[in-house]
Amino acid sequence: MGFKEIGRKIQAAREDRGMTQVDLAQALGITQAALSNYELGKRRLYLHQIEQIARVLGRRLDFFISGQEAAAAPEVQEKDRVSAREVARKLAGLDEGELKALSDFLDFLHWRRSHVRPDR
Repeated sequence: MGFKEIGRKIQAAREDRGMTQVDLAQALGITQAALSNYELGKRRLYLHQIEQIARVLGRRLDFFISGQEAAAAPEVQEKDRVSAREVARKLAGLDEGELKALSDFLDFLHWRRSHVRPDR
């Protein structure tokens, strides 16, 4: 399997998770440009990098390196996924104070993603 195919699978898994290239790049501790090159198959990926991507995206390693489509890792099976519609429905029921608390928590999660390595 070539780097272009692996790159397409990275992009598909990233989009499945609702992540932007910037989100995933931050979680991996790399630049968005490097991730873009991985997704386009323009940059070599080593096994340890693919393992890290699989861990962050909640996919099995074989999803990226086998010729066949592999299922999501057990922790992100369809029953565990949260849709944007479901989140929007829940947001609509929050008052101003709750929305502020949620916004603060989301800020914390984004900060943590950029300051804590995913393998720790």
